[in-house]
Amino acid sequence: MQRMRAIFSYLAHLEWTEKKQKDCIFCDRTKFQGNIVYETDTLFAINNISKAGTYHWLIMPKEHQWRDVESLVYEDTQLLQSMIDLKKELLQKHCPAVSPKNIHSGFHRGRRVLFRDVYWPDIISIHHLHMHVIVEPRFWLWLFKYPSWLPLMWKSEKQIEQELKRKSAER
Repeated sequence: MQRMRAIFSYLAHLEWTEKKQKDCIFCDRTKFQGNIVYETDTLFAINNISKAGTYHWLIMPKEHQWRDVESLVYEDTQLLQSMIDLKKELLQKHCPAVSPKNIHSGFHRGRRVLFRDVYWPDIISIHHLHMHVIVEPRFWLWLFKYPSWLPLMWKSEKQIEQELKRKSAER
């Protein structure tokens, strides 16, 4: 019975309608200044405070122009490529011997319309585009919090690249 209550509570607290965050912690550098592991003119990477593996970085644009991965369009292909390049640079610098099969990266799904003003539950907790890079992920977190097997919750950067190419072809 307690398990059922927990499941019901979880479902009841999902964001089924559009929610706009007033304050973005990724836009306030004072909240993570000591956690920055890499920075360029347009991107930065920080250590996730809730590590899901040996390393767990969040790579994001400095600008708060994108809410989530769902808002990317073909013109954002260069942004995505820059994020992927930064991922490769971090992996080369911090863990060059780790096999690619032990690296899990991608994005939590964002807001998508289900029906009129009702949306699929918003999986992301911070509405500022960010990519997770998890090295040697903990099994249970990989399986349930960062699930590549569940497209309702997760998209890899490869999937997004394919979608942007498809959008380009439709132009």
